[in-house]
Amino acid sequence: MRPLSIAPLALLALAACQSAGTMPSPAAAPAPVAAPAPVAAPAPAPAASVAVDPAGKWSLGLNAMGQQLEVSLDLYKLSDGKWAGTVSSAMFPPFPISEATLTGKRMVISFVAPTGDPAKITLDFDGDAAQGEWTMAGDGSKVVGRRNQ
Repeated sequence: MRPLSIAPLALLALAACQSAGTMPSPAAAPAPVAAPAPVAAPAPAPAASVAVDPAGKWSLGLNAMGQQLEVSLDLYKLSDGKWAGTVSSAMFPPFPISEATLTGKRMVISFVAPTGDPAKITLDFDGDAAQGEWTMAGDGSKVVGRRNQ
């Protein structure tokens, strides 16, 4: 009698285990899972826009026609959200602002100068301080101002 080789028995046992589902076959093994990609941190939130309220009485220093001049600016917000006010000095009585537009911290103020020429004051507000410039035909200068307390 010939001795039995264990190779056919091992193959038979392996086949039995596979059909019973007790041992996974190499083809049925799950594929390796790649590590997840790192998640990017969310972008920082944009800086909150600080609301500016320039309402009140302002003293502005500027040069007009070669002369140092202190101008008073009175600003107030109307119920419809528009800005209004007056511009005056010791040299001329108060006259109305034609239009004032606030965008961020910058306000552009249009008015008719005492000479009858259209003029503009552009101010950048920072708390109770303001700076910018004023212009009209043939004249203009830097402007520096403070809110009156």
